[in-house]
Amino acid sequence: MSLTLKDAEKMVDAGIAKANELGVKNTFAVLDESGHIILVKRMDGAAWITVELAIGKAYTAVAFRLIGERFDSSATVGKYFSDTPSLLYSLGVSTGGKIIGRGGGFPIIKDGKVIGAVGVSGGTYKQDEECAEAMLKSLS
Repeated sequence: MSLTLKDAEKMVDAGIAKANELGVKNTFAVLDESGHIILVKRMDGAAWITVELAIGKAYTAVAFRLIGERFDSSATVGKYFSDTPSLLYSLGVSTGGKIIGRGGGFPIIKDGKVIGAVGVSGGTYKQDEECAEAMLKSLS
């Protein structure tokens, strides 16, 4: 299965609904399995920088096939980067700032295969994650 624009629109609509419920102004990004943009949408009032951050969170999730916040806390990737923080910095620089080790990015997994990713930015990382989770739920 590959993601369609219709899938992306449905997910973004769910993310916006959650953001409205939480009272935050976010930007939402949906990328395909190769990290290419399908859809990016910024809510009125969301900071301009949230566009790049949402895309970066989704890119990180699809590139590493894991949830963005796990960069900070997992026993594998997170521990590795905490022991070598210069590597996370180097990855960010070498990818033009696309790698972002913060919550709000999730891979989209269907039948055990990563088919894309979502990224959200504009609230706290917990609010961003709630919006991203709403996006994923809307796809099932």
